[in-house]
Amino acid sequence: VHCVNDWSSQLDPLMTAAMMDMAFPWYKPDCAGSPDTYRCANFHFSDPMFEMLILLFVDKTRPVPFAQDADIEGKTLCRPAGYFTHDLDRADRRWISDGKITLKQPATVKGCFDMLVAGEVDAVAMNEFTGRAAIKSLNLKDQVEVVQGRPISIEGLHVLVHKDHPDADALLSTINGGLDAIKASGAYQQVIDRHMTKIWAD
Repeated sequence: VHCVNDWSSQLDPLMTAAMMDMAFPWYKPDCAGSPDTYRCANFHFSDPMFEMLILLFVDKTRPVPFAQDADIEGKTLCRPAGYFTHDLDRADRRWISDGKITLKQPATVKGCFDMLVAGEVDAVAMNEFTGRAAIKSLNLKDQVEVVQGRPISIEGLHVLVHKDHPDADALLSTINGGLDAIKASGAYQQVIDRHMTKIWAD
């Protein structure tokens, strides 16, 4: 196992040149709706190893209802530059492509929350762990809350294998088979519970 913090290099050249067999963790775009996107066209995805809620974080003085997608139309959302946007623009939503929302993309997570408390955006859209950690580190728990009701999306973290890898099918089978086995034995849930207990304790 090698830790490579340069995310883009994981896919190219490390995976395309077969210097690495697999890469993790990666989100899966809407491959059914956009099969020609780079990741969908070039990589196989394992079953999700973990799933995260993508939530809306709002200023408590300016609540945003979110019972259906139409509630978000006309709103200004924030997500840092470089973060995925496929959940905002999937085939049944097209918030960005059809101009249904305005998306602000500052360089950092802090930038998004600064814009939120300044009233420059209606909501910050990001995974629950990054968002809640930012609320704590920026001391915003009295100002910012999570929109209740439903998440923007549920995103899995997947192992990627290049489609040209000669052992692609075997590698995927190993990952998915192992995942199935630890889920069936109860070990998977034990790991999740142990880590989630630590996260929520912090």
